[in-house]
Amino acid sequence: MDWTGKVALVTGASSGIGAALAQALSRRGAWVALAARRADRLQSVAQACPRETLLCPGDLTDPSYRGDLVRRTVAWKGRLDVLVNNAGLGIYRSLEETRESELRQVWEVNFLAPCALIQAVVPVMKSQKAGWIVNIASTGGLVAHTAHVAPYLAAKHALVGLSRGLRKDVDGTGIQIQVVCPHLTRTEFFASCIGAEGFDGWIEDLYEKMDTAEEVAEGIVSKLGSGEFIVFPTDRARRAYERFKDLCTLEERTCANRPS
Repeated sequence: MDWTGKVALVTGASSGIGAALAQALSRRGAWVALAARRADRLQSVAQACPRETLLCPGDLTDPSYRGDLVRRTVAWKGRLDVLVNNAGLGIYRSLEETRESELRQVWEVNFLAPCALIQAVVPVMKSQKAGWIVNIASTGGLVAHTAHVAPYLAAKHALVGLSRGLRKDVDGTGIQIQVVCPHLTRTEFFASCIGAEGFDGWIEDLYEKMDTAEEVAEGIVSKLGSGEFIVFPTDRARRAYERFKDLCTLEERTCANRPS
């Protein structure tokens, strides 16, 4: 699609998938509002965007920032066409070892912040009779792909469920809902997540098998507006989902057939 004249708001835009996605949309003609905590990193991303950008540094866990973020974006060009809920926080820790404060932090970033932004943008998009809401989940929002990430999986499953329900709520309004499920991606995610020390010594071995942020971003942009609800941005992500789906099904059947 030609995104010339469209306004996109991308959260978590200071690095990784968010930064790559902002630049990909900008190359296709969109004006992009960049949201993240690190103002200096947002400035660097903006310099790599060929079209005009709006820098909106702030903390998505702050309710006042979330409301102001949408208002500023709409006031900038008089419209808001694309919301990308990309900001995320990982956790590598079993549920029994997870503190309540950490659990709340994971859900605030991965689920409650997207909810709040969606609530703010839906009236705008309804008045325009058009809009795209893109929630960046994970293959972990569809299957349990590994151990020690139950709180993260729960939040991403919830985001997928929210997207399913929202799709029905906005049916007939011109608003399109898509949920993106990347797999392992070569970003700062692993270094910045809660319990990152648990990755020491082994996550680096997987880097060559991961998608790059640029590959994921291009895959997302190529499918925006396609009508496809669950979006696997790369072939590697789709294959990973199919592999883990089959494995989870086998594990569940084995448990069901195990003598009590």
